[in-house]
This record gives sequence, C-alpha cells and structure tokens, in this order.
Amino acid sequence: MAVAYHILTVSGILILITTLIYCIAMIRRHWDVLVKDQRFLMAESTMLVLLSFVLILSYYKAYALQDGNVWVGLALFLASMLIFYEALIAFRKVRSIKERALELLETLICVMEAGDPNLDGHSFHVHNLVSVFYDYLPSIYQQQLNFENLRYASLFLDMGKLGIPRSILTKSGKLTKEEMELMRRHPEICVKILGPVASFKLISDWILYHHERVDGRGYHGLKGNEIPLASRVIAIADTYSALTMDRTYKASLPYDEAIIELRQAAGTQLDAELVGYFCEIPKHRIDECMASVRNITERYQNEHFGD
Repeated sequence: MAVAYHILTVSGILILITTLIYCIAMIRRHWDVLVKDQRFLMAESTMLVLLSFVLILSYYKAYALQDGNVWVGLALFLASMLIFYEALIAFRKVRSIKERALELLETLICVMEAGDPNLDGHSFHVHNLVSVFYDYLPSIYQQQLNFENLRYASLFLDMGKLGIPRSILTKSGKLTKEEMELMRRHPEICVKILGPVASFKLISDWILYHHERVDGRGYHGLKGNEIPLASRVIAIADTYSALTMDRTYKASLPYDEAIIELRQAAGTQLDAELVGYFCEIPKHRIDECMASVRNITERYQNEHFGD
C-alpha cells in the first residue's frame, strides 16, 4: 500500500508541475491583442495555478503527517489530473476564440482589398512576410516583440484605406498634392477605426508609424530608433510587397531586383541592420508568402462569389 501511495503522490506532483509550466507557457503565448480583454483567461489561469499550489501543500501536509493512506493519494492524484484537464480545456477555448476572430478579420481585409488592383492581397502578403521575417531576427529583437501582436499589426496596416476614396486608391496617374495628403492619413484612420477596442492600443503606434523613414523624412518626422522596432520591421515587408506586387502605376519587380531596391533604401528609408536580416531570408521562403496569399484570396472569392 505504501508503494502505491508513493507512486500516486509522485505522479500527482509531476502532473501539477506540468500544469503550472503549461499555464505559464500558454499565457505568454496567447497574451496578445485578441485575448487581452478576455478576463476569463486570467480568471481560469489564476484559479488553476492556485488550485495547483493548494494541492501541492496538501501533498506536503500528507507527507508531514506521514499519512500513507492510499485513498488519500488516489484522491490527490485524481484532483491533479482534473486540474490538468481543465487547463487543456481552458486554453483550447482560447485557441478557438482566436481562430474565429482571425477568420472574421481576414474576411474584413478581403472585403477591403477585393477588386482593388493596388491592394488585392497586399495586407496578407505583408502579414506573411513579417511572420517569416521574425524567424530571422536576432533573439534580442524577438524578445522585444510579441510575435502575435506583430502579425496582427502587419495585417491591419492598410485598414485605414477604408477611409480613402476608391478613386484615389485606384488612380493610375500621379496623385495631386491634396490626394497625397489624404493618402498619407491612412495610418491615422486605421488607428481611429481600431480605437474603440482597448487592447489594440498595444499595436496602434506600430501601425501609425509604419511609413516613417529612418532619415526622418516620413509621415510624422520620426527617425532612427525613435521609430518603434515593430514599425521598422513592418516597413521593410511593406516595401518589399509594394515592389513585387502589380500596381496600376508601375510594373512589379522580380525578387533579385526588389532586394537590390531594399539595399539601396537601407539607411535612408529603411533600417539598414534590419534590411540585412531580411535579405538573409532564403528566396523560397519569400516566394511561399505570395503563394499563401493567393490561396486566401481565391478561397474568399469562391466562398462569396462562387456558384
């Protein structure tokens, strides 16, 4: 009986430790703009952590009292299993909520860009490029950026163009001074659109300043490290996408020529160090970003305009 009690006790404690590590890892992974205001996540996580500590104390008390009752060990072991199961269910709910929210956001982006030759798929392309770019950043930069928040910011960067007349967005000739001034306001319009959602304040500056130049000649006059790191990362992906996608006012560039353009813009328009990291990304991974865009836009067209 004593052997069974010890096996149950050791197994239960290991399960509790695993639960604590899992909860901490999941909170760090999912604590982004889509779930920041979901209070149930913190409530359930806190409850699970507290219950785990209570059970650990119960195990300790049982040992201190030298209580080797196998039924006590079994009860504590089953309680440990229940807490671990609840942790799995809680974070499965979080993943489900994020997946549904992202589907809605992707549909909104598709609606915004559909039929516009200068936008069609651009936001998704930047989104994919940023996701790959993150993998090639030094760890010191990765630690400064929440990966999920960075991806959301890259997806929403042009949402402000909902407030720009279609005639300006699709114009094939050169924009007038007034039209250019209006076009330059799209980051501000985006921030206003997302403003009612409190958690999006985490990424509002990233979107607002993604057209800044490191030489200080951007939309708001920020330069160098005054520009948020995330904005500088997004700016490079945004520029590459603009160079390689078809536009009514210019032809697209192949990969090699676009990379040359990025290197020429390094130190003036774009962050030179970050451009260097982007150019280290293998070409096949860059190409995969566009293939994914086509899949998303075609799926949207089939779902909403197919037979």
